[in-house]
Order: sequence, then structure tokens, then C-alpha cells
Amino acid sequence: LFYYPLPHPMMHSAVMSSSSPSRLSPSRRTRALVVVGQRKTHIRRASTSKAAAATPPPTSTAATFDPSKPIVVDDALLTNEAMLAIVNLEVSDAHVNELAWSCLGYARNGYDLDTDDLTVKEMWDTAQVFPNWLKRFPEPPDFLGVKRDYRPEIDAPVKAACSALVRSIPAEHKQGLKQQLKELGWTGFTLDGLTPNKTRRAQVANWLIFFREELNGVPLEELIRRKQQRAEEEEKEQVERPTGTAKQGVV
Repeated sequence: LFYYPLPHPMMHSAVMSSSSPSRLSPSRRTRALVVVGQRKTHIRRASTSKAAAATPPPTSTAATFDPSKPIVVDDALLTNEAMLAIVNLEVSDAHVNELAWSCLGYARNGYDLDTDDLTVKEMWDTAQVFPNWLKRFPEPPDFLGVKRDYRPEIDAPVKAACSALVRSIPAEHKQGLKQQLKELGWTGFTLDGLTPNKTRRAQVANWLIFFREELNGVPLEELIRRKQQRAEEEEKEQVERPTGTAKQGVV
């Protein structure tokens, strides 16, 4: 077995610091070759302190939220045909999650490689995520259960995230999916063969239609103004109406 000096400057200097290349242990030579072979643009040195080893790297970053800057998603991704593909299981769970994350304001801004265990974590920019949503979900959640593991201890976070998305849909948009896809021949699922994944796909698609119709491209400050205006109009209707029931809505 022959050992050749490594051409990478950083690793070359590290090797030369030893008395002789041949005196490097096999594990050190292997580690050096792996790092150079991957052509790393940055290397995060492992800390020897237990405190540093126990602290995971951050997976999301957020600047100051700008209420005047709207979330904008390409309308071509939100067509009725695209929603039909979701409920017909013609696109992957990952695609559905990614689309919902984009509409909520999450933006992937890179990956972080832990050189200790060679695990990769996604990094997210959450500067434009709706503030109330971000408080509960600082990282983009799984809405469908991509593992298809429905044991309570595994599925509970997925169920909670999807339920939170459904609750954010105003009452007047609850039937948006059926209304929009009726012209394409989709009338809903039957009980026969219904699965949690199908149900959640329909719920996410329904929220995406609501986003398309009411939220896409609209700044948060304008959404708040509209919410206040609706509340005032509903309060006025309640005063003028002799009898009736109170209406609930969530923006």
C-alpha cells in the first residue's frame, strides 16, 4: 500500500505537520482522503468540549419580519389541476409538503454537514413565515406523515400540524376543494379505501386553494386590515340582526 501526499493545501499542511506521512494511522489517512474527496468549501472542526458536542447546530434562521413584504408563490403551482394531482396521489408526499412550506413562508437556505457523524441537516430561512404560525412551528412540519407510521408517538406531531393548518381556513373556504375540483370531475373521497394520507392530502390541498384565493401576494398588514374590517362588519350584522348565531372565522 502506497501513500501519496494530498494535493489539497489544508490537508497537505496537516500531513506535513507529522514527522512522516507513513506514520499516519490508517484511520487518519482515511479521514483525510474523505474530506478532500468531498471538496469541502468549509470544515467545521469538532469541539473537544462536552458542552459543544451536546449542542446541535441551528436548523433555522430568521431576520426581522417585514409585514409589508408578502409571500408570493407561482400561480402555476396552485392551479386546480395541481390540486387534483395532489388528491389523486399523482405527486409525492415530499412535493406536497414543500409546496405548503413555500406558501407558509419557509425558504430553504442551505445544508449543514456535521463532520463528526456525517449527518446533513436542512437550514431554513423563516423571516417571512406568518408570525403566529412560526411561534408554534419554528421549522417546517410534516403535514402528511411521509413515513406512513401512524403509531401515536410517531404520528402525533404530523396530526397536530395538519390540524393547525385546517383550523386556519375560514368557514367560507372550508368547501373550497370540492367547489374548485368539481369541474374536473372530483367529488371527494369515498369511505371505502380512505386513508390518513388521502385525508391529509385533501386538507392540505384545501388550504392551498385558500392561500391561492386570499393570501398569495398579499402583505400581512393588509391581511390584518381585512380581518379587522370583517370583524367590524360581522359585529354590525349581529347588532342589526334580531336573532341568529355568532359566526366564527380564522385568518
